[in-house]
Amino acid sequence: MAKRILVVDDEPDIRRLVAEALQSNGYDVRTAANGGEAVRTGALFLPDLVLLDIMMPDMDGFTVYEKLREKPCELRSPIIFLTARREISDKLLGFEKGAADYITKPFHIKELLARVRVHLGELGPPKGDIPNPMTDRELEVLGLLASGKTYKQVARALDLSQSTVRNHLHNVYHKLNVVDRAQAVIVSRENGWI
Repeated sequence: MAKRILVVDDEPDIRRLVAEALQSNGYDVRTAANGGEAVRTGALFLPDLVLLDIMMPDMDGFTVYEKLREKPCELRSPIIFLTARREISDKLLGFEKGAADYITKPFHIKELLARVRVHLGELGPPKGDIPNPMTDRELEVLGLLASGKTYKQVARALDLSQSTVRNHLHNVYHKLNVVDRAQAVIVSRENGWI
């Protein structure tokens, strides 16, 4: 059964773009143009994930978030804020309220899809005890990057070019089925590889 996603945004072009991208990736998508519609749709549709704009005319996204979490919805699915509000105070408020993620506009649709997949458990750390798929060199690169070293410092320490360091890291992402360095470090630490 396809995962259900609710897209809430007062901008029709954004709603359409996001909904089409999600549908073309196999998701069951509903949209809402305002806060009231989002709360009603959320209660009936029971989405597995919500993409929620903050700046809407009748009810802002923070209020919609609270209403989706309380009765009658009592929605416990991840909610990702998708907004033009870029201030750190807005981001912190979103996370303090319990948002799973915060994506600022303009955004790249591939990044949005990757974040959706992570929060739906379709990407990210492999489940269970698995053998280390990385080469010794990839582990060295990841370990040094995890310790806070820059690409340049890692390249110098291992006598490699910076592009070779990036290639090793790209291989790590692919092997661990993750999208960024932070996830690769988490997976590797959880499995005791670094």
